[in-house]
Formats: sequence, structure tokens, C-alpha cells
Amino acid sequence: MGDDRGERRRIPAAGFLAGAASRGSIGTGWLALAGTGFCGALTTYSTFGYETVRLAEDGATVQAVGNAVVSVAAGIGAAAAGMTLAAAL
Repeated sequence: MGDDRGERRRIPAAGFLAGAASRGSIGTGWLALAGTGFCGALTTYSTFGYETVRLAEDGATVQAVGNAVVSVAAGIGAAAAGMTLAAAL
């Protein structure tokens, strides 16, 4: 069996969003934006994990490590760029 800690965190987050929307605490536009973000993050992370494990299982250890390092570095770089852009606005 795989590790399901990430799944256990997503379910309460989705419940929180649905509850907040049903009480009128957030608008439907924000709910759609957050839902899209959660789905996008899930599929991106799933693909990243799958490809990295597939490379490692196929014996391409250097490529698997490279995939992980480059992907994490690109994510951190994109987050930093987004924060810099937001601060400039």
C-alpha cells in the first residue's frame, strides 16, 4: 500500500472549501479557482512522482534524481518569481 497522507490532507481542504461556499463565506468564483488549483496540483504531483519512480525502477537512477532535483528547483524558482511579481504590483 502507498502512502496516503497527501490524500488525507486534500479531503479536509476540499470539505473546507465546500463548507465555506455553502455558507456564503467565499464566492463561487473563488471556489472554482481553488478547486482548479487543487486538481492541477494533484495531477502535476502525480505525474512527477510516477515519472521519477518509473525512471528509478528502470535503473535510470541518475535521471530519476535529476528529474527530482530539476523539478523541485523549477517549482521553487517559479514560486519565488511569482512572489517577486506580486510584490512589485
